[in-house]
Amino acid sequence: MTEKEHDSLAVFENRIRELIRLYDGQKRYIELLERSLKEKDEIIRQNKQTVEALQTKYTNLHTAYKLAEDEGEFQYVRKRVNKLVREVETCIALLNDE
Repeated sequence: MTEKEHDSLAVFENRIRELIRLYDGQKRYIELLERSLKEKDEIIRQNKQTVEALQTKYTNLHTAYKLAEDEGEFQYVRKRVNKLVREVETCIALLNDE
């Protein structure tokens, strides 16, 4: 093997090592991004549940206001609507368990 071939081989080996180092760095960066994405997805899922709960609460209150003629009746209707919603949610949970 000539000196020139030996030098070319050494340069090639160094470039391969550099390429492997860059690959490992990018692989770690991708793993970091994937973890971050999963965390963001979980936050979005939790926020969607919060929004749905608030929308349900708003709908219940809005329905109760429409049904109630005075304050005493409003409280009764509100409790009744909330109870019905809980019963429906329980039924849905039971159906999901099956």
